[in-house]
Amino acid sequence: MQTNQLELRCIQQDADTQRTDFNFYIDGIALDKWLGFDKQTDLRFSDFDLDFFVVDKARFPNYDRHKIIRSKIEQYLGNKPVYTQLDNNRLVLYRCHCGSDYCSVIACDLEITNDYVKWFNIAYEDGLEKDDALELDEHGITPIKQLIFNRKQYQQVFDEYLEQYLSLSKYSFITGRY
Repeated sequence: MQTNQLELRCIQQDADTQRTDFNFYIDGIALDKWLGFDKQTDLRFSDFDLDFFVVDKARFPNYDRHKIIRSKIEQYLGNKPVYTQLDNNRLVLYRCHCGSDYCSVIACDLEITNDYVKWFNIAYEDGLEKDDALELDEHGITPIKQLIFNRKQYQQVFDEYLEQYLSLSKYSFITGRY
């Protein structure tokens, strides 16, 4: 089976705002480019659950960005049920800068086997009924039928991210623990 190569790259760091942005790269090309938009400039899809940013602790004392990132990675690894506001069990890859899944997301179905991880039906969603939704072409998004990753390589991408950016020991796919 032909597999794709997944990478998770740091694409921008801003010392002034203490923000670090990441993006998925598939076979050396940014996933947002495959889909036909620019994550850094298109506010419809600029929210990426693995980005780091500082949150005002006075206004949001219980907000823990690292906990949110770890939870999202557990979803990517299949060790935690996928949660979306759309309640459709599709893994959100990008969402609107406002954070609402009903505004707009790029999501996929996730399938994990012993050897492979598959993202399929990667497409735009907005929570509208299909009869009410605009045609995909009107959003300028190019759906992707499927991406297939070697499970070990996929795991390694998230292990490296966790170790480098969250200073955590490796997450085990088998035990579901850090």
